[in-house]
Amino acid sequence: MTIAVGIKTSRGSVIATDSRLTMSRKHQLMVTSDHTQKIFQVNNCLIATAGQYNLKFNHHWLSVKEFLLNFAARHAHLTPPALVTALQQEVTYTNLAANDFILISEQNMWQLKAQRLTVTNYSLIGHQAATEQFHQAYAFDITQPLPDLATSLQISLTDFVQHYPQFVKIGGPIQVAYLTNNA
Repeated sequence: MTIAVGIKTSRGSVIATDSRLTMSRKHQLMVTSDHTQKIFQVNNCLIATAGQYNLKFNHHWLSVKEFLLNFAARHAHLTPPALVTALQQEVTYTNLAANDFILISEQNMWQLKAQRLTVTNYSLIGHQAATEQFHQAYAFDITQPLPDLATSLQISLTDFVQHYPQFVKIGGPIQVAYLTNNA
């Protein structure tokens, strides 16, 4: 499972996630990797997801990364609002339908959760108990420059992973990316 945070400001948007991938085998949780990519660039947008990492699509097994690369190639012409709508429609027909997504563009941020699409300024997805704990424990100054906000978010998530070991499904180095509002 994942914890991912998205924050939109007047200057742009920041997105951050952990990088742990886990699997359940014979009723035991196994850490498969602590270096799994969970933020992806699709056209002029960034996407983070929480949930399943592999899916069967058109009779082939794909990782989320492979699925999103394929999706981007098929939808290269779409504007960010149309792109997020297309993503919502497409994941409905895969085992990613239960995944949560944060999608940011230069000017907007969307949350796709339980197949509901919402425009938002703040999004926290992933392991429910962890997201609730993180939301209670950390606050962010959205008036600071985006690189500083990205650093603050990375430090906070790193601190969270270190201080809440009960959320074993969350871990690894924190990934952060941001898009500046050029308008």
